[in-house]
Amino acid sequence: MENKLEKIGQNSFMDNFVKTDDILKDMCGIIESSQKAAYQAVNTLLVQRNWLIGYRIAEEELGGDERSEYGLEVIKKISKRTDSAIWKRI
Repeated sequence: MENKLEKIGQNSFMDNFVKTDDILKDMCGIIESSQKAAYQAVNTLLVQRNWLIGYRIAEEELGGDERSEYGLEVIKKISKRTDSAIWKRI
C-alpha cells in the first residue's frame, strides 16, 4: 500500500502537505500551518465584521449632515460600552 494523500478538491491546507521521513517535523509543520490558516481566517472575519459595523453606523445611524452630531454621540456611547464589555471579559 502506498502512503499518499488523495487530493480531495481545492483545499490549499491539505494540498500543501508534504510528507517527510521525520514524523515530528511533519507534525510541527501541520500544527504551524493550521494555526496560520486559522489566524488568517479569523483576521478576515474581523475585518469584515468591523467594516459592517462601520457601514451600519455610517449609513443607518448618521443618515446625513443634520444627524452627524447625533452620530458622534452614538459612536462615543458605543465605544464606552464596548471598552467596558471587553475589559470585563479579560
